[in-house]
Amino acid sequence: MGPEPPMPKVGDSNVGLPTCRLGRVARGRVGSLIDGLGIPRWMYAARRIRVGGVIRQWPPPPPPEAYVARPIYRAWWAWTALVSVVVLLASVTFVATSESAPATHTPGSVASSATTPAVHGTRSSGAAPGPTASTSTTVPGVAHDIPLGDYAGEADPFGVATFGLQTGTVPSYATDYLNKGGGWAVMDSAANVSAWSPTRYHLVLGIPILPGVGTLAQGATGAYDQYFTTLGKNLVHDKEGSAILRLGWEFNGTWFPWAVRNATDAANFVSFWRQIVTTMRAVPGEKFTFLWNPNAASPTTYTPAQAYPGNAYVDYVGTDVYDNFWGKPFTPAAAWTHQLIQQWGLDWLAAFAVEHGKPVAIPEWSDEYRTDGHGLGDDPSFIDNMATWFISNHVAFADVWSSDTSLSYRNNLLDGTFPKALARFRADFG
Repeated sequence: MGPEPPMPKVGDSNVGLPTCRLGRVARGRVGSLIDGLGIPRWMYAARRIRVGGVIRQWPPPPPPEAYVARPIYRAWWAWTALVSVVVLLASVTFVATSESAPATHTPGSVASSATTPAVHGTRSSGAAPGPTASTSTTVPGVAHDIPLGDYAGEADPFGVATFGLQTGTVPSYATDYLNKGGGWAVMDSAANVSAWSPTRYHLVLGIPILPGVGTLAQGATGAYDQYFTTLGKNLVHDKEGSAILRLGWEFNGTWFPWAVRNATDAANFVSFWRQIVTTMRAVPGEKFTFLWNPNAASPTTYTPAQAYPGNAYVDYVGTDVYDNFWGKPFTPAAAWTHQLIQQWGLDWLAAFAVEHGKPVAIPEWSDEYRTDGHGLGDDPSFIDNMATWFISNHVAFADVWSSDTSLSYRNNLLDGTFPKALARFRADFG
């Protein structure tokens, strides 16, 4: 037998062990007996007592639970996947239903002319007349794809943007004019053009070929070519080298210095036009296009063919159209018929464009109120008829006149004079 073990000290890990003085062999036998009974040693050991070289604790830790597979309906990801599938199926069903549902047709929305669109702002299903279910989708107007422009005032890009916002359209063209009464130097300066340079609008620019000075006969000789060279260079400098130029617009009227009043004037006008186009096409960096632009309501003693410069010098053919009439009966239907059949009217323009293989452009058009009583005023049928004509004749662009520039007539769709026409415009072009 060896020496007795020393008494435990404070802090010893064996503090709390019973102090029976059993020998090492006796203690081993007792442990074997206890182990044989199946009693774990931690049951007779104090807390944090080293037993068999292992520190045990009380109470003993619970046995680990066996893993049990959770039902799929209790898993969060399963519910997320299910909701996603339901939303996807509902969306597909909604879109399919919306596309197949018939669009609404408002009774009484047909204009007075036979050329009026059957539906304003919606597409017809072709079904028999009767109540139809409305849809929640917004359908573009019948003339939504016609490129639009606007004249809102001199050098006024903000006005063009405002017109677009208030009509539900996106104008891509803008109309403006150079000074027509200040002489060559003032015209050549093109002072208002720089306002358009930083914008996205394609500029349609009125060029006064006689800005208060000169004659058609002198222009026909090339006497003024130098001024159009200068003008071309200034336009290119102001980043408007791709502008659409309306040389001597409304030449068949009587109110501008370049008025073509007879066959002699027509011949001089043609020669002058060719001089200008040839000169401006020689300017480095230019990509100008040229719009031959009479006025619809201006009868003449000469024919349109006599005043036409020729296909090599013209890129667009067009006319200006305003809702006015001097005939009887004074009705929208009669006025529209006159717009079609007059000498420089829309029927002529459509045929002339086809004959010469040129796209049609309408650089000015609008409803019109006149103090002399010859304007049709708030006339939504005019808007409808123009929309249909644009579609039928594949119009390249149509620039609305939305500015009041005279005390004797008004043309601005936004000034409160034309609420019905404005609503129809939004429906047809929005």
